[in-house]
Amino acid sequence: MRASKNEAPSTNIDQKMFSLYSLKTPSMLDTIITFLPKLEREILVLFIVKKSDLTAKHVERIIQSAYLFNAADFVVKEELKKGHKINKLLFKDAPYFSEFVYYFYAVARYPADETYYGIEHPKDMKIPEEDTNTENLTKFFIAEEDTTAESKRLKLVSEANKVVPKAFAIPSYKKINAALFNLLMQNYIWSLSKKKKVFLSISADLLDVWLKRFEQISKELMEKIKEINSESEAHTFIIKKYGPIVYEFFLFSLLNAAYFVNKGSLLILKYKNEIATYTPY
Repeated sequence: MRASKNEAPSTNIDQKMFSLYSLKTPSMLDTIITFLPKLEREILVLFIVKKSDLTAKHVERIIQSAYLFNAADFVVKEELKKGHKINKLLFKDAPYFSEFVYYFYAVARYPADETYYGIEHPKDMKIPEEDTNTENLTKFFIAEEDTTAESKRLKLVSEANKVVPKAFAIPSYKKINAALFNLLMQNYIWSLSKKKKVFLSISADLLDVWLKRFEQISKELMEKIKEINSESEAHTFIIKKYGPIVYEFFLFSLLNAAYFVNKGSLLILKYKNEIATYTPY
């Protein structure tokens, strides 16, 4: 699917395609989300979390930011495993992304938790105090006099995808738009026009089904906690019963940070604090 940067995905939907109207019970949504691509689950959860209408461009910015933080975490962890110091010149072919990784480490990961990655920092690793200021990281997501925020993010995405493994690649706007288009085709999200601008939102039908399933599973979790008097074991029980994808999709508002060490976790949830703290999105 081709779309301009300011263009919402096409809304020319074939109503004969499968949609939420075919759902009979909330539990059927479990099967649907289990087979949805991860990127589409990321987007659906974003709409549930935000509880507001978003443009396709806004969705792109938030999703790419989450993936950028994840890529930076991966690079830092790998460098620390090798006993390397984190510096601004990690990648010769990606100097801007290298600088982003350095400041992500300096501002968000050092020195608040010296074993954040389960790996000790090099003992002679000293980050200058001036490099730990929040502004050093937020600058990558805001415009400056001669540079737009959009061009900064696109440069980060381009350079990151040159040096990180495919599993940590940041999705392009084309991939995100394609995911939005697929969700529109299935009526999981809707589009609406306001003042000549196209906005997207989660469909009322899906949100209604999500709420019913959330109430059902969260009630079961609370009852299990009372029954066995162990919150962690109760969460483990629910994960085993429904699977990690269903567990996360419905109970993310009840999850604790420890769960997010799971490599399959949704990045929009894993990095919600970083997005809120270091980006304007």
